[in-house]
Amino acid sequence: MEHCELVPGRGIRRGDTDIFFGMPRKKLRDTLGWKAGGENMWDDEDEYADAAGDEWLRLRFLDDKLCDIEVLGGQLTHEGTELLATTMPALHAALKKSGMALEKTEWLSEGHDCVDLQIVVASREDTGDVGEEIAWVITSSDFRVE
Repeated sequence: MEHCELVPGRGIRRGDTDIFFGMPRKKLRDTLGWKAGGENMWDDEDEYADAAGDEWLRLRFLDDKLCDIEVLGGQLTHEGTELLATTMPALHAALKKSGMALEKTEWLSEGHDCVDLQIVVASREDTGDVGEEIAWVITSSDFRVE
């Protein structure tokens, strides 16, 4: 299972590997071991699986520079708070305890914004499925806090 740390406004970190906005696509492909021939729906996206073959990460690029990070599996934390391998009620409670909140998204069509962390989080229910488990967490170079 992959474990990453959110670095708000910059991207994510896996161990000593930075996956930050603006990084070149080729460098990320080389670093993360991208394999051609996946099921990428769009030519501006790269998808990665964990060692078990489960969906882990989807990266989107604009002009071959990283602009969006969608974490689909594994663990994603920020200062000890689990953001992905949890449920929506547990995440609400953990964020509230840290003085943060989830609000109906203004950045995307589904999910909830955490403005302080510059992320959008969606539960399975938010995506049209059944369950309170978190389905994905997205951060983007376009998510700006004013």
